[in-house]
Amino acid sequence: MMNWHKGRLAAAASGLAFLLVATGCTAADQADGINKSGAQAQENQNRVVLAQPESGIGRIGGGSEEMALESSRAFFEKAPAVVVLGDGGEQSAAIGQARELGLPLLVAPEDASQQDGFTAELERLGARTLITHGAVPESQAGSLDVVDGSTPDSDLPDIDPAEGSADSGFAVVVRSGDKEAEASGPALATAQAAGAEIHTMESADPRAATNQKFFQDHADANLYAIGNGFGNATDFAAMAETAAGGQQLPGGGQIVFPDRRMVALYGTPGTSSLGLLGEQDVEGAIKRAKKYAADYQAHSKEKVQPAFEIIATVASASAGKDGKYSSYVPVERLESWVKAAQEAGVYVVLDLQPGRNDFLTQAKHYEKLLAYPNVGIAYDPEWRLKPGQRHMAQIGSVDAAELNRANAWLAELTRKHRLPQKVVILHQFTQSMIRNRSALDTSHPELAILVHADGNGTPGMKMATWNNLRRDLPGGIRMAWKNFIDEDSPTFTPKQTFDVDPKPWFVSYQ
Repeated sequence: MMNWHKGRLAAAASGLAFLLVATGCTAADQADGINKSGAQAQENQNRVVLAQPESGIGRIGGGSEEMALESSRAFFEKAPAVVVLGDGGEQSAAIGQARELGLPLLVAPEDASQQDGFTAELERLGARTLITHGAVPESQAGSLDVVDGSTPDSDLPDIDPAEGSADSGFAVVVRSGDKEAEASGPALATAQAAGAEIHTMESADPRAATNQKFFQDHADANLYAIGNGFGNATDFAAMAETAAGGQQLPGGGQIVFPDRRMVALYGTPGTSSLGLLGEQDVEGAIKRAKKYAADYQAHSKEKVQPAFEIIATVASASAGKDGKYSSYVPVERLESWVKAAQEAGVYVVLDLQPGRNDFLTQAKHYEKLLAYPNVGIAYDPEWRLKPGQRHMAQIGSVDAAELNRANAWLAELTRKHRLPQKVVILHQFTQSMIRNRSALDTSHPELAILVHADGNGTPGMKMATWNNLRRDLPGGIRMAWKNFIDEDSPTFTPKQTFDVDPKPWFVSYQ
């Protein structure tokens, strides 16, 4: 079992009194122990004792046999009897009996290599009786008493159930689906026999709308994830922590897509020549962005959210003091826009035109702003220069490795601050602008990555760019679209834009 330690979800073991079933004796009890009657000793031998789970989130995965063993180790300290599912046994009957009796359910190993673990667990539990469903070889039963649990009149042992009961501090999550249920059924039954609360997840992401409340309600709990459908252990633990106490996107939720689409004004505050966003003050920009989003809503079943795409670093014709051909818009100036947007339910994307800088260096400059829950990032390779290149003389480009470094940093920042997913936009209008695009790392669950088609001109030209960029697009990347008010002939209407196949998830206006 892998233990995932994490923030608020990692409760101190001493605080979970209900998990601490009395397994020992006081000094006085020990002194009197010599005089205990045989009946009392026998009663103690028949007691079931719950284990003390490790703090944080425990993941129980593997094959059915392995999961059953791990679940027994996690939830039980002592059990005088164990329900065993053998060859030909009915799993549902074994599960029901384990729950009813409050006993672990193990799966008789088919492979001899699993025998040692099975035997060791029986010894650890102090089991004296196997309640079987199906055939269990004598070699596995050893000297233990064997009772056929599938027979109605079976002479079951007298078992004293575990003291205490589980509450909201101890819970298990499991994936939905017949295949998952079949494999994880015995392990889940053991958790339920120990009194665990169960939450079934249709989505494996704790941040999903259907899961968030459960993780919020169990923010101080010891949780276990049973099954193989939860992905990477570290990622799952971080997402669970975010779901439990992290911040929300504008309009609610922590996953950007597929529950929303965005329509954005593009440009720089106070500079009308760079796009629509700079044609008015922040209040006017918010009002305009909301109008554009409303114009699209009739053509989308998903909520259309207003957004800003703010050029935060501006490509320049001169090298500047640092020789990088890029200037920074001051953080303080942009923060007032970010705050106003946050209050108005508007998402913000910071666009980087780095010149001879690298994208990671420029992204780190805006770390304070990227720590806001409504702020994502856009990389604009057109303005990423190699040594000796100049803006407008050559079209810039970037290697996927540089983007991967920037994204890894951004994902870690998002995880650190328990932020909702961040929009990450890759601007592109030719394949050559992102070299080795197939090597882009799309594995970070903290990031929602899009390729933004920046082509302008006639509808035919724009669609040619769109289709070219979709060719060999790595999995996990969505598509975004740009409408140019002056350069397109004509500019697509909202209906025409959302009739593009596939429908764009993010649309910006320049």
